Amino acid sequence: MTYLLISPKPGTITVMVKFAEAEHLETIFKLWGQNRATLGLMPKDAFKECIKKRWLLVALDGEQQVRGYLQFRFTAKTQNLSVVHLCIDKAYRGQGIARSLLDRLVAEYKAKARGVKLNCRSDYTSAIRFWTQYNFQPKAELPSRGADPNIHLITWWFSFGNQDLFSVQQNDKIKAVLDFNIIAKLMEINASGDSKDEITQLQSDWLVTEVDFYRTSETVSEIRRDQNIERRNRSNQYIKTFPELDIDKSSVREVETDLLQLFPGDTDNHRSDRRQLSEAILSSFPYFVTLDDGILKQAGRIQVKHQLKVVTPSTFMAHIDMAVHAEDYYPSRLSGESLTIAKATADEIAALPNLFLNYSAGEKRAVFVGFVNDLVARPTGCLKLIKKDSAIIAMYGYDESQENFLVPIIRTKQNSLRQTIFIQNINDLIKKAIQLGKQFLIVGDPYLTAIEREILTNHGFFEFEQGFIRGVCSGMYDLQRLPAAVNHLCRRIPEMQGLVDAVSATTSTNMLNAYQLEKLLWPVKITDAAIPCYIIPIKQYYAKELFDTKAAKAELFGASPKLIWSQENVYYRHIQPNVETAPARILWYVSAGGSSSRQKSIVATSYLNEVITGPAKELFRKHEKFGVYSWAKDISKLAKGVAGAPIKVLRFSDSEPFERPVPLNAVKKVLKRHRESDNNFQSPLRIKSSTFMEIYAFATGRKNG
Repeated sequence: MTYLLISPKPGTITVMVKFAEAEHLETIFKLWGQNRATLGLMPKDAFKECIKKRWLLVALDGEQQVRGYLQFRFTAKTQNLSVVHLCIDKAYRGQGIARSLLDRLVAEYKAKARGVKLNCRSDYTSAIRFWTQYNFQPKAELPSRGADPNIHLITWWFSFGNQDLFSVQQNDKIKAVLDFNIIAKLMEINASGDSKDEITQLQSDWLVTEVDFYRTSETVSEIRRDQNIERRNRSNQYIKTFPELDIDKSSVREVETDLLQLFPGDTDNHRSDRRQLSEAILSSFPYFVTLDDGILKQAGRIQVKHQLKVVTPSTFMAHIDMAVHAEDYYPSRLSGESLTIAKATADEIAALPNLFLNYSAGEKRAVFVGFVNDLVARPTGCLKLIKKDSAIIAMYGYDESQENFLVPIIRTKQNSLRQTIFIQNINDLIKKAIQLGKQFLIVGDPYLTAIEREILTNHGFFEFEQGFIRGVCSGMYDLQRLPAAVNHLCRRIPEMQGLVDAVSATTSTNMLNAYQLEKLLWPVKITDAAIPCYIIPIKQYYAKELFDTKAAKAELFGASPKLIWSQENVYYRHIQPNVETAPARILWYVSAGGSSSRQKSIVATSYLNEVITGPAKELFRKHEKFGVYSWAKDISKLAKGVAGAPIKVLRFSDSEPFERPVPLNAVKKVLKRHRESDNNFQSPLRIKSSTFMEIYAFATGRKNG
């Protein structure tokens, strides 16, 4: 175990800072307990998880006693660190221990993160003085979840010298729906009761930048039934702190009827439970937080059928601490056997207002009909419908005239797969814009939901006066030619200029900026960026199911593959050899087996976002949503039947299957030209960036611009 020995300064003590181990848990938990009034509640299991993930640093004195700890999280998607707790034993404060812990965190992550963020209450003056002295910068002010409305949370940011993208960072907040019984208890948080500690966890200040809590519209109905007028008025005022779910109420009845099988009964409480769950399911948010025993008993069935995790506050907190991020919001798999996409017929167009008109936002039927008819009538316009089992569930229209690829309308019918389908459509539209050689893709639908707007931001779109705009580019550029190549994009999207400048800088950590820019402009490649590159072997079956749509002989919404390609996926591997680091680029080599012409070839490229090592059963449970794998058929065999055996998960995204696979003999010639070792790819191989680029150019026909 590595550690950093901090030399004493005047007024300080010598401490050893190292990653916490299991033997430190009890002392850490005791130290937290002595300071829980200011730190907020934290389940003991959450500390255990942080120790396993190496997300907890301890400061040990000469007697190896814990005198302080720093609990943090690392978000691979945005390469940001978040401080959860910084806690020092009261008898040892003012002696430099807090600075020593932060110094170690910075030293450990400076080359692989953008910086550190944290929340601090506005009335914690001594803490604010410390953050200021350490050179943290205040970036935002948010309302606290405490009782005093005059107290706010200040969000602080410490940059590691990369481009400061704080104002345009992807929104990785987890979305959760609160049952009315939770909201009612939060409102009466000072009252005693067995569930007080359980509920109080949800008010932790550090959660404000991690989680958005929502309420259902049924919450208002619950309050209306309260006969106590004073409490009812107080409740109506309190619930304004939680945004209401924006869902189509006409869809609730269908889901509510389906839930009758799990929750029969005809009382007000029975109906309310079904309606709240129905709204949560239709929101496509991942969590429903409740203390209702009857609902919790059916949690497994609800998750399997409706992709909604029903959890207690304690379980929810543990999930947060396990770093469930934005990519976990949505079911990642759609059944290709029941989905089709085609141009809209005249009869189908006539039915669209009843399916997609946004009544709640004031959209007029005549305006909607006129707009759709005008789009279809244009020579350059097109309207496509996505159907599931012959029922229309989504639509989008585009106009491919001029330099822009315009998407003036994109709608998805409310169901538990709503966000997944929207993501799939956006991916298809990006590919279409690239195929047509357009410079910009503009989504101009004025009735996008808040979640859809977040999805666009996470897919490289920037908000502007006409909607959302994304640069379209597919070339290969070195750092010298890159600014000129994307200059036209930066003129239209000024926010990109700072990132392009940062990528062109010659800092030791500019790899992070290059990695983000490549993903924003996918499938652009920066040929001389210091992004690690790997060739990773994969079996033909998994390649076809995970990303190789060419092998599946169908496009994304084709009828052939059972499972459709999604933006992000996971691949399970043995822990040895342990060569992969993230972020990185991957070239996928399909090993021999089967009759496909694409075997023994490199067939696709992806971005490696995260490498996770842990017990097989635990990792499978966390990533089960990706749908390709089963425990018995796949993961148990990998772990040799031992549930606790360590395995590795590679989380990857933005896959690009190659029209022209690169056969093994051609790959070997490239390896030889670049003085790489000869290899038959039985295990992952790290390669030079120049090797990656030559193979990529061979497969795509693109050349260095």
